[in-house]
Amino acid sequence: MLSFVKGTLVAKALESPRGAFFLVDVHGMGFEVLSSQRSIQSSPQPGEQVQLYTSLIVREDAMFLVGFNTKEERDLFNILQSASGIGTKVALSLLSALSVSEIAQAVVSNSFTVLTRAKGVGNKLAQKMTLELKEKMMNWRTVDFAAGIATASLPAANEEAFREAESVLLSLGYQPDEIGLSFKALMTRTEEMASSNSELILREALRWLAQTV
Repeated sequence: MLSFVKGTLVAKALESPRGAFFLVDVHGMGFEVLSSQRSIQSSPQPGEQVQLYTSLIVREDAMFLVGFNTKEERDLFNILQSASGIGTKVALSLLSALSVSEIAQAVVSNSFTVLTRAKGVGNKLAQKMTLELKEKMMNWRTVDFAAGIATASLPAANEEAFREAESVLLSLGYQPDEIGLSFKALMTRTEEMASSNSELILREALRWLAQTV
């Protein structure tokens, strides 16, 4: 279902009546793809090749594409839209004002005021988001998001331990990429980590982060 669009970037705009967008030529077909301002700013220049990770939005009165430079942004966009009161416009506003890491950390750590930096997001909506999305955000695990740590390849009990440790580290202010790197370092100690619990993982990750970050 249009997981990505790859072609020549014809044009891009940070602002328009419909919001920020890309125009991509895919074998002679022009695809207009709505996006976040962050994706627009970090994208190639017109005339260069671009690949956007997309979601197809279908409504009774409209059908349009939303796309981003990274899979993490696209996946987070889909998660944000699952919250009541969060439509395409608000989700894109959040991804324009905040990075993927900032949004994930704000939701997991209940720091809802961070989310109000996005246009159209007040305290009430931000609080609702943290309540509705915290569990989904904590369960959101991809190789990209965890900086190369594929927790799905771990035994079930060990996977849960890493998730619990990650949630605590996020609440302490560490970034997902920092946490991912610490877990990657721990995973080299295969025998010790194979039966580790969340307390051991947390202690060792904090030790590694204190020495490295």
